[in-house]
Amino acid sequence: MRQHTSYLIAMFVMLLAIPLNAQLSPGPLALAHSDFSGLSNCLKCHTVGSKDLTPKCLECHTPIQKRITQKQGFHSQLEDQTCVLCHSDHIGNDFEMIHWDPSQKDFDHSQTGYELEGKHIGLDCRTCHANNFIMAEDILEYAKKYLATDVLKSTFLGLGTNCVDCHEDVHKEEFKEQSCDACHVPQDWLKVTETFDHQKQTKFPLLGAHEKVKCEDCHTEQQPKVGDFQVHRFGGLKFDLCTDCHEDKHKGAFGQDCLECHTESSFKISKQTGSFDHDKTRYPLTGLHNQVKCETCHTEKEQYKLRSSFDACSDCHSDHHEGAFQKARRTSECDQCHSTKGFSPALFGISHHKKTRFPLIGAHLAQPCFVCHIQNTKPIYNWESVACESCHETIHGVQFASYMNSGQGCESCHQASDWTELLFDHQETKFPLRDRHSEIDCGDCHKPQDTIVQYENLNSSCGSCHLDAHQKQFSEKTCDACHSSASWTILNFNHTDHTQFPLDGQHKDVACGKCHKYESEIETIRFKPVAHRCQDCHSFGEFR
Repeated sequence: MRQHTSYLIAMFVMLLAIPLNAQLSPGPLALAHSDFSGLSNCLKCHTVGSKDLTPKCLECHTPIQKRITQKQGFHSQLEDQTCVLCHSDHIGNDFEMIHWDPSQKDFDHSQTGYELEGKHIGLDCRTCHANNFIMAEDILEYAKKYLATDVLKSTFLGLGTNCVDCHEDVHKEEFKEQSCDACHVPQDWLKVTETFDHQKQTKFPLLGAHEKVKCEDCHTEQQPKVGDFQVHRFGGLKFDLCTDCHEDKHKGAFGQDCLECHTESSFKISKQTGSFDHDKTRYPLTGLHNQVKCETCHTEKEQYKLRSSFDACSDCHSDHHEGAFQKARRTSECDQCHSTKGFSPALFGISHHKKTRFPLIGAHLAQPCFVCHIQNTKPIYNWESVACESCHETIHGVQFASYMNSGQGCESCHQASDWTELLFDHQETKFPLRDRHSEIDCGDCHKPQDTIVQYENLNSSCGSCHLDAHQKQFSEKTCDACHSSASWTILNFNHTDHTQFPLDGQHKDVACGKCHKYESEIETIRFKPVAHRCQDCHSFGEFR
């Protein structure tokens, strides 16, 4: 013992000549261990003759020692629990003492005993490992003990594993007896309907039509808003009676037990008969009445026990005809023309119409009733006059007034079978159609003037329709002096009778164009006056 002590004294004396700290310490401690700087503190962490610091580390880092003992967390699962393999020191005051393998970002969180799933994957570590989420009492006590460093900011220990340890309970303890994963999954917090079983997890199994109803249609009350989330309240609903959720359409007329008549499969289906048998009432439903919703007729309180009149159609339906058929000594029951199979088409047919002032004939037979009996969106069934102009607008203006005033009217030319098939005879006019004129369309002569096609008082001269090809050379004559309606070409023009130059001798065989030539000044062939002396056409200088 004396020899060992002498050795230490000699060693100490030899080292006095140089700074002992520089000789014995491998470097400055990290900030978390800075309180242990100096040679006098070495043995607080180091054991003489041992390279393993683990026993000494765990004497201070009691929370880790506790979890290793309880076989909880990351450190308890390490095969080699030598601290310095991951935590180095003496490398500088600002050195990060945790060595991540391969990196903090790629750390396998399943090694901690809490595997990250769904939306937890990819979150930044400090999103969860924040000091406000640390709940373990030993970590909180440890942080109070070592105030020199911000333990809560640097540690990864102490988090709870329940959802509400990190997430605020938006249900406000409505489901405090259940864990969140009974309904929710980490992949998507809103995918409740895929995991929640209303049949087994509630006192109200969803049957029939209830299976298709959205959750919020029944769970209408909402919890207070938490951040961006606001959820519905799910407990505390009354469901003993149908009327707890549904309005009593019958206004209490049939009591409170809806299931006496209805099923959960459909409100419209009766439990006994498959559908309510209205034939057993005082008003059997026929035709389209079978398709009418109950509330259309049963509108007032207790009206499922109707005491009002329903003997006449007008008890329920407004008079579409606005009293047109309500006349003295006339039976005005609606079923004379209509039936419950449908208001339209009416039973009033062609045979009935023949007994009116306007029997239907021709094209009128093909027209739906409303074409005539609806005017300006209003029904009309009585006319003072049944003449064509009562329904049809004349396209002729004031023309043919004489026909209209004489009582002949439109029928003078038109007929009901086909408006375009005319009875009109042009031969009876002042301009009978002959030859080529009988072959042309009416519109070639009768053209619109101010949007109205003119038929009366037209100019019947040739020039009113045809261009003057002769440029007024024959203005003193009419066209028919030379031409005819049969052909524009002159077949038998008598040059002797109609001109001052009779064609005789060799002149008879000369073509017309030899003498009558085109002149650009008048832009047509010159017919008159034409020079007709011999020397005007013939030259005698070379005559033999």
